[in-house]
Amino acid sequence: MTTLTESHFFQRQRSNILYIGLIFFLVLSIPYDPNLFKDTSFGDLLSLENWFALATYRSSFIPESPLVGPDVRGYYNWAIALGLALLLFLIFGRKLKQAFRVDDETVFYWLRVLLRYRLALAIICIGLVKIIPIQLPEPTISELHTEYGDLLLWKLYYLTNGIATAGYLPVIGALEILGGLFLLNRRTAVIGSGLLIAVLLNVVIVNYVYEIGEQVYSSFLLLLAIVIFSYDWPRFYKLLIRKTATIPDGFWPVYGPKIAAVRPYLQALFLLLIAVFSVQAYLSWKNSNYPFPEEKGLDDAAGVYNVKDFVWKGDTLAYSLTDSIRWKDVVFEKWNTISIRGNRPVKVDSLRPRIAFNRERNYEYLGNGGREFFGYSQKKGTEKQQTTIKLRGKVNRDHTFSFVLRRTDKRTLLLDGVNQRGDSLHVRLEKINKKYLLHEGRRKPIRIY
Repeated sequence: MTTLTESHFFQRQRSNILYIGLIFFLVLSIPYDPNLFKDTSFGDLLSLENWFALATYRSSFIPESPLVGPDVRGYYNWAIALGLALLLFLIFGRKLKQAFRVDDETVFYWLRVLLRYRLALAIICIGLVKIIPIQLPEPTISELHTEYGDLLLWKLYYLTNGIATAGYLPVIGALEILGGLFLLNRRTAVIGSGLLIAVLLNVVIVNYVYEIGEQVYSSFLLLLAIVIFSYDWPRFYKLLIRKTATIPDGFWPVYGPKIAAVRPYLQALFLLLIAVFSVQAYLSWKNSNYPFPEEKGLDDAAGVYNVKDFVWKGDTLAYSLTDSIRWKDVVFEKWNTISIRGNRPVKVDSLRPRIAFNRERNYEYLGNGGREFFGYSQKKGTEKQQTTIKLRGKVNRDHTFSFVLRRTDKRTLLLDGVNQRGDSLHVRLEKINKKYLLHEGRRKPIRIY
């Protein structure tokens, strides 16, 4: 009787590959990211931004670009981690094997434990901010009055999905949470990893196509799911493709007394972290204006205004499609933001739309090249004093205005003041009674299922 043994490279080097893989993922699991420690405010430990940043951290020996686009420098960190893993294994590999004295199945089990909880923590938090509309909120008035071609690709994708009524975004979020919860149990980990491979493959493609800027991190999460799924892939291959008899997984982990005693508490702590983030995300959405500024704007002023009169340095400028000074229209948001559309070039803020470190609440003007955004402070007047507002550009901080504001009626605002150069301005704004079909809805709603 002849016994056939597999002698290909991966079979012969399986033990070494597992140890190198374990070191590789341990290196990539070190929370080293200059931005993480630079921008995380430990004085506000329970903030949504801090929780999300810690749950979705990445190792960045080489800092990734903070801008949207097809930047792939983050993959260099994978190469650095692999180089470190190979170097450490060459130096300490034999000592590691002698110290642990475990078989390959045990090494692969603990590698999967690391990846399961690493992936579950990140993907559940990512799914929660999709179900709770934090990551992709509905369009603002300014965005509804921005021409299509003036928005960056990622903003178009966010706005399109933010108004979707077929439940696309909540379904994706629910699948991510479901996959993450399946990862928490060894018996269902293969189901969770397979589900997440299908979801994350779509996420990676979307990041590249719409230049969202998170293609490296989404690829890392996809890699984790693939490695977890790879343990059961031979059995799936034999059962579904070769259609032959398949022996189920017979490995059963054996824990030492210390690990067996601590393990339930660690699992409870993990679930507690997920619960705390869920509550924090819900409260941030319910009780605040996240991701938009908190400070309220002028009373009963929200809406879009036509610029009826525009007097600059005493000279009345007629409406023009080419004049770089005159304004076309002005939007007052419900919060203290004003956006102005004109003919002058607008500097586009191309920062990535990240929840982490978003304390400036900058989502509203990111990716918008058609309007200039201003934050403003107001000093309400009395019977003898007039109301004043001071505008400061959110992208171009040097662009400022100081106005005295008067209201002749509910629809008309008069602004008299100067810009940062001291040029005098008189602007008469007339509110447009605008109804948006997006809010009005269809007379006969379309049913797609």
